[in-house]
Amino acid sequence: MVDAKFKKVMQSNKGCAVIMAGSDSDDKPREDKPSHIEQIAKSLESFEIPYEVRICSAHKQSKKLRIITKEYNAVGGSVTYIAVAGGTDGLSGILSYHALGPVISCPPDAPNESCLRNPPGSSNAYIVIPTNVGKFVAQIYAGVNPRFKELLEIEKTNKLRSLEYADEIIQAKYRERK
Repeated sequence: MVDAKFKKVMQSNKGCAVIMAGSDSDDKPREDKPSHIEQIAKSLESFEIPYEVRICSAHKQSKKLRIITKEYNAVGGSVTYIAVAGGTDGLSGILSYHALGPVISCPPDAPNESCLRNPPGSSNAYIVIPTNVGKFVAQIYAGVNPRFKELLEIEKTNKLRSLEYADEIIQAKYRERK
């Protein structure tokens, strides 16, 4: 069942996301890094993108996956799905075939080429680095959501300033060596 508050967010047509993971193992921290789902969630949060997280295995719960997708489709509105599945990744293909919104494959075991080999009729984007997902979703909706556009511009400006500062520092460092 789609959460009532999230339905309103979807119907606002400003853009939101559903992280659809094939297993709860994708929410386990690895070594010294946050979980794959956590990294995606933080990237969405950095652009103030509302999201939900769901667990549904395409291989073990294929009927349930179609039901969940049908529920989101019935709500209407603007939603992007992020498929988090490793191994043979049936999630990306099934989700992208049935979902009305765009699907991003972001496998926890990247590079995972199974996401790239979906059958005809299934379309998905492929993002290897989970921290890049939020920016991509913001870019999808920047044309209809002024806040996403503003945050994208701020991020770009900050990065350019950082690079300009680094250029000044490195020039000074090596100028002194001459």
